[in-house]
Amino acid sequence: MSQTLAERYGITFSGFKTPIPVGKAPDTTDAASFIRVMVPDESKVSDGFRHTVVMNTKTNKAWVLRTGGFASAYQWFGPVDALGVSLKDCRSQQVPSVVLASQKQELQPR
Repeated sequence: MSQTLAERYGITFSGFKTPIPVGKAPDTTDAASFIRVMVPDESKVSDGFRHTVVMNTKTNKAWVLRTGGFASAYQWFGPVDALGVSLKDCRSQQVPSVVLASQKQELQPR
């Protein structure tokens, strides 16, 4: 899954080759419908971005969490279409608590 989306949107240690809209963390109220997968990074660049894909398996929508980089980014992008993305042989993990923490942060007044 992560390889397909990485190729589709050009997700690399330096960002995206195809623009993805800035977004919010997904609403994971139905947590059983969501999986997360780290996008592999073989760049060996210490100050590059790291990306995690969180996908809703019912709606075939995916969000990308960008972390790291020179200025320690923490930013959500999406949703984007994940139609045609295979979950076969996917080493997925439960949706991280970081998604839930992001949602709580967004609800607090500033």
